[in-house]
Amino acid sequence: MTRAWIVGLLLVGAVAAGCGDDTDKINGKDSGDTSSTGSDGGDSGDSGDSGALPLFCDLITAEEIGEALGAPVTTTTGPFDVCEFDQEDPRALSGSLGTVEVGADNGGFESYRSGSSATLENATDHPLDDLGEAFVATGTFAGGENLQASGGVLVDGGVVYTVTLIQGEEMSEQELVTISAALLQLMLDAA
Repeated sequence: MTRAWIVGLLLVGAVAAGCGDDTDKINGKDSGDTSSTGSDGGDSGDSGDSGALPLFCDLITAEEIGEALGAPVTTTTGPFDVCEFDQEDPRALSGSLGTVEVGADNGGFESYRSGSSATLENATDHPLDDLGEAFVATGTFAGGENLQASGGVLVDGGVVYTVTLIQGEEMSEQELVTISAALLQLMLDAA
């Protein structure tokens, strides 16, 4: 069920940000590209593709994410190359780190921001001015009782680094905002 929530939040956010023409891209590939985006053991360094978006499971360790959360996590690469992280207890905080391209033709960062908030019930938007153009939205999801979080930070070139947090342990809004901000900073530092 945890992964279903992550995928649901990510897909709505991606749809909100990706409502453009047929040339929209996800992680530097056309959205209709059916080729594999996983690691093939080849050179992931200077590939000559300057449009490639960061793959955060390759750039940030589970230990670094665990340090931001205050608990050990495991990581896996999920849909759209997001870096999913989980704890052993399924009720504990888990989530994902990813990237999405936004542009003027699909509403830009503000469209992504409103789409992220729209996925949550009774959403509260928290600007993260210390990170630049960044936010975290908190609220409940799908009639649940616990707060969840979804946010992002706009970086050069119309790219948003995204974070999604889900939990079943009655964490406070401030805890989710603080952890989201720490993860977004970790992504900025890694990329």
